[in-house]
Amino acid sequence: MAPDETKPTNSKSGGRKDAVQPYSGYLQRTPPAPEHHLTEVGPGTPMGEYFRRFWHPICLSEEIGDVPKNIRILGEDLVVFRDKSGSVGLFQPFCCHRGAHLENGIVSERGLRCCYHGWLFDVDGTVLETPGEPPSSTLKDKVFQGAYPATEIKGLVHAYMGPPELKPHPPHYDLFDVPGAAFAPFSTPFPNNWLQSHENNVDPVHTVFLHQRITEQFGEPWAVLPHIVWDVTNNGDGLTHLDGRRLDPETVWIRFVHTLVPGCSFIPSTWELGAAPLYYQRALYMRFTVPTDDENTNVLGWRVHGPGFPGGDAALMGPGRTDMEGQVDRSDTLSHEEMQRTPDDFQAQGTLWGGQTLPFHGAEHLGSSDRGVTLMRKTFRNILDGKVPEAFPKPATEEPDGARPRLNYSFDALVNVKALADEKADFDMIGALGRDMADAAMEVAQSTDDQGLRDQNTKAAIKAVEAAYQAKHQVLR
Repeated sequence: MAPDETKPTNSKSGGRKDAVQPYSGYLQRTPPAPEHHLTEVGPGTPMGEYFRRFWHPICLSEEIGDVPKNIRILGEDLVVFRDKSGSVGLFQPFCCHRGAHLENGIVSERGLRCCYHGWLFDVDGTVLETPGEPPSSTLKDKVFQGAYPATEIKGLVHAYMGPPELKPHPPHYDLFDVPGAAFAPFSTPFPNNWLQSHENNVDPVHTVFLHQRITEQFGEPWAVLPHIVWDVTNNGDGLTHLDGRRLDPETVWIRFVHTLVPGCSFIPSTWELGAAPLYYQRALYMRFTVPTDDENTNVLGWRVHGPGFPGGDAALMGPGRTDMEGQVDRSDTLSHEEMQRTPDDFQAQGTLWGGQTLPFHGAEHLGSSDRGVTLMRKTFRNILDGKVPEAFPKPATEEPDGARPRLNYSFDALVNVKALADEKADFDMIGALGRDMADAAMEVAQSTDDQGLRDQNTKAAIKAVEAAYQAKHQVLR
């Protein structure tokens, strides 16, 4: 046999294009190179530096006790603490004096004291005391402990890890201003790259199969394949997808989901919505995909509850838990085989391309139903190429009156529009109905900062769309 006859055809490219044939495992055994540009988040990487332009939740306030807590975010090991005056600090882990680990630091009335030589650091890294030095020493005026700005927002500790001169105001979202809204914080760690978890938010088809037809987690209506329309917002600072479903001959369910860069998603209800009409129900979950490092992710956020936010149980929220099914590691309560028989997001996302590794995007075979995934990757590539200035937060110095609330457009609606006799025509009509409802909701959202008025006007606008479709199709209620 000639030497070159033993050489596999996939030795350079992975053989994916040549392997369109049965039993092609031999040709596909070597995967292509993993994705680096969009997935690596350490210091100095393109995506890592983009993430660092934003504030991110890093842990729950309740996780910070009377001793420092080790934490890892964006590939950096850090120490978070709250001093006795209530201020939160986020330090690089090693004391700038001799390198003692500050997880052993002593929480003080102001700042954190190193256990080794007693140096005291304020939350901004200022050296307040060097007690072992002589009184005349000016050493403390010449050094700083590495520190990042940190603050607490509704039970979540947020941090900014980017260039100091570009620091934006801490985030403010429109849901914060909804009358009566309350916020229960949570976190759900995943053993996979951040992009795999964030892309899950723009993949509505997985909910049909994983969350209903395979494992019944979200209720019977989720089994209906939706008419999906994807779009970008504000030239690329976010993505939307509307999912329109015919539930019965009289009822259409429109679900509109909005994500914002770099990792925000606003998820409507995952419970039964009741009977139509339901003209407007906002997102119930605010979720933030935060890279721990290149191989691990933490999804933190709030479950919104109170008037207008039904379902679920706020008491189930907290560190490592949430009231949305399918989001946490169940290995402490189920056997491996039991989890195989009832897979969920944790199993699916956590095992994509082997779990704790960079994804092999070159080995995927994306279809038209993956439009959200391709749009998201294109959006991030455009951002990193400098084509989307709208996707960067404004420095606080450019917003002297404070940051304007970031709008999210997510909602659920159930309307009464009779089915058309032709199934394809009905499917197309549902898509058009959803687009008109989404356009109406977005127009109202952009017209007022009064969130109570926004709810009122959006319900009226969606009701008007329903009436227009009823009249067009000669439906009498």
